[in-house]
Amino acid sequence: MTGTEVLIASAILGSVTSAVGAISQGKAAQDAANFNAQVANNNAIAARAAAAENATRERRLGAKRRGANRALDPDKLDLLEDSAIEEELNVRSILHGGELKAVGFQNNAALSIAKGQSARASGFTSAFGSLLQGGATAAGSFGNGSAGGVGFAQNRTSQTTRGTVGAFGGINDG
Repeated sequence: MTGTEVLIASAILGSVTSAVGAISQGKAAQDAANFNAQVANNNAIAARAAAAENATRERRLGAKRRGANRALDPDKLDLLEDSAIEEELNVRSILHGGELKAVGFQNNAALSIAKGQSARASGFTSAFGSLLQGGATAAGSFGNGSAGGVGFAQNRTSQTTRGTVGAFGGINDG
């Protein structure tokens, strides 16, 4: 294998490795985002369940308060009615708060899924770019019959105001 062939093979191998890495990174980011989305969905379920339990607890406490009020003065129906209204308001506030939390968790889940899809697409785009760059480098090297091409310095010297350009693009001042 000549030096040119080695450089072409290295460019292609490097591009394929970069492409595989980019795809793997995008897939890993999507998997992490999907996990986060599942956690957020589980949190939404838990928030609704906690709100339902707290509402049940509030109903029981309200029933105890009404019973205590009846025992104090059974003739005060307006007090009992106010107590029932207040109890229902508390229950609905608890359920509403739980629903707001759940919706927030579900929105986070949707955002995580979107981020994961974007990361995966970005991985494929990066992979495609790496393959294109490697192909262009290899094609440029093959076409010139040298190590030169896109991404590699020409395998010849040229005069500059400071010196010559060496095989790998460094300037030689001598």
